[in-house]
Amino acid sequence: MKRSFRLAALSALLALPIVPSVARADAPGPTDDQKAAARILGTDGVRAALAGDCKTAVDKLTRAEALVHAPTTALPLAKCQIQLGKLVAGTEILNRLVNEVLPSNAPEPWVDAKKQAQPLLDASAPRIGKLRVHVDRPAGAAGDVAVTIDGTAIPSVLLDNDRPTDPGAHHVTATAAGLTTAQTDVTLAEGQSQGVSLRLAPLPAGAPAVASAPEPPPAPASAPAPAPAPAPAPEPALASAPAPAPADSSSPNRAPAYVVLGIGVAGIAVGTVFGVIALGNKSSLNNDCPAGKNACPASEASTVSSLNSSLNTNAAISTIGLGVGVVGVALGGYLFFSASSSAPKTGAIDVHPWLGPGSAGLNGTF
Repeated sequence: MKRSFRLAALSALLALPIVPSVARADAPGPTDDQKAAARILGTDGVRAALAGDCKTAVDKLTRAEALVHAPTTALPLAKCQIQLGKLVAGTEILNRLVNEVLPSNAPEPWVDAKKQAQPLLDASAPRIGKLRVHVDRPAGAAGDVAVTIDGTAIPSVLLDNDRPTDPGAHHVTATAAGLTTAQTDVTLAEGQSQGVSLRLAPLPAGAPAVASAPEPPPAPASAPAPAPAPAPAPEPALASAPAPAPADSSSPNRAPAYVVLGIGVAGIAVGTVFGVIALGNKSSLNNDCPAGKNACPASEASTVSSLNSSLNTNAAISTIGLGVGVVGVALGGYLFFSASSSAPKTGAIDVHPWLGPGSAGLNGTF
């Protein structure tokens, strides 16, 4: 039955332009473009309601109802409002639908929608809560009291009277000119009646009447008027500003020391490596010729010759490397500790090793 009604409701919406809407006798009828737009919105809204998307359905169906009223849009709109907890809005739609007089040629889905409205109204109306708001203010206070519930203003005639209110949490605020603001929170259960009381008090002396635009309290009448502020002195010209203390023109120039130290460390490393190799050559030679290289057997002559050549070469490279390394480290240390910061050193650095008979060293310009 529900499935057939839903399909019939969609069919009735598609036929909306040829069915007269229910309206006052003196109200102008909807235009063709309004009917077409209402048909699209209503169809989308009913489909959203059938899919369980009541938030979208309420938006679409409310717009459709604003253009062209139809019971087949009003009923799902009321159902979704109630499902979303908006019992007051939903039951009011049902009340209008129950008391609506349908035209004699109304489609069957319209008649079915009107029939379903009364049972849904009977089940939903008792769930609506009632909230009674009372406001106390000082005797003789002039002006009206403004009361809002969840940001919506309520007429003053509803104060101290039951106001139909949806179940759930609500925020109540009361304001009046020249008085403090009072507010409270209240939660209503379904069908519950509850009262809240708010008390307004006079504002403290000197406090602003409008809370959103506070002003400083006025100066005492006996206080002398403040003297006008002196005109700001002109800023000194940039030329007269003291020059900043000159920073140290340069730090000690130790670049040459680092270069020479690097060469020295490299020379020591090379000398050490080749010295270790030379010691290995000598150890092999001693193993092959335990009585000395001049007393080696003839069968080892080629091996001994090769080892002897390698030994001499590696020993020479080790000597040169160690010599360059020692001189480099010594000269680098001297340059490092004697570097002066009195003036920056410029120019190219030229360092190269030199070799002589039984000696080695470094030449360079800095």
